[in-house]
Amino acid sequence: MKSILIIRLSSLGDIILTSPLVQELRRKYPDARIDFVVRKEYADIVRQFSWLSNIYILDTSKGAEEIQRLRGELHQNNYDHILDLHNNFRSIKLRKGLGGKLHIINKRTFKRWLLVKTKINLLKNEPDIIGRYFETSQELGITDIGLGATFGKEYEKPIIKKVALCPGSKHWNKHWLPEYYAAIAKNLIASGYHIIFFGSIDETEYVNDIASQLPQDKITNLCGRLSLAELPKRIAECSLAITNDSGLMHVASAVGIPTIAIFGPTVRELGFMPRNKNVTIVENVNLDCRPCTTIGLDHCPKGHFKCMKEITPEMILNIL
Repeated sequence: MKSILIIRLSSLGDIILTSPLVQELRRKYPDARIDFVVRKEYADIVRQFSWLSNIYILDTSKGAEEIQRLRGELHQNNYDHILDLHNNFRSIKLRKGLGGKLHIINKRTFKRWLLVKTKINLLKNEPDIIGRYFETSQELGITDIGLGATFGKEYEKPIIKKVALCPGSKHWNKHWLPEYYAAIAKNLIASGYHIIFFGSIDETEYVNDIASQLPQDKITNLCGRLSLAELPKRIAECSLAITNDSGLMHVASAVGIPTIAIFGPTVRELGFMPRNKNVTIVENVNLDCRPCTTIGLDHCPKGHFKCMKEITPEMILNIL
């Protein structure tokens, strides 16, 4: 019986994008031990994956000793294969000395840097993030057949007149303008929709500012009030999600509801666009300064923020 360890410590979207690979590994090796290592704050999302044997949790707040402790625990399992889908300093320390065949993701770091810094695009024909994950499993006979992210669960049919708004993101310049989200919400409410706000506890103040502009009986503000375990089910209750390029975009896509995703400073070629056909990407393609980042910044390097300002609420409403 094969034993396989997958390491992907963070972040929310990147972890959700491992699901096609985990699903295919289980299909190919139904009796294998397939374990997953993840940071503590994202463990609840990995628990949604029904294909895993065990989940190991890394609590980074405990420092280097925690890595040493977890590495000792993992060493006892004698894995045949270790798939490092993260390849950062923590995952490198964690996998050291575990034995087994090591498979490391090729992040295309230089090509990503080249695109951001010089706008020379060598990523057009490169695989997306899911495809790069699958590259690590070639020696295991696993083929990328084009699956999108999923939690592998059936959800109840969404409530037709309920819309998920997910205005937040870890990085400032990946936020569509709050007044634009408010305008969209007002229009949807006027059309008979109920608005559900989602986001992390760190985004509460930002989301509250938007929600406060709306009739309170027409909205439900769940920002900062749900665990990751609860999040997929609650988003699946909605008939549509409007998001930034964020982790919640991947949650909405994975549960199968139509999703409008607003891409500002980032572009599709970086590889993080959902594969699922239920996702519509809206972006300003007329700017030569995009992309200005791979993951996000706390400012607009040009000072004009046209990548978001020029995506108007009317453009989103015309998709609906």
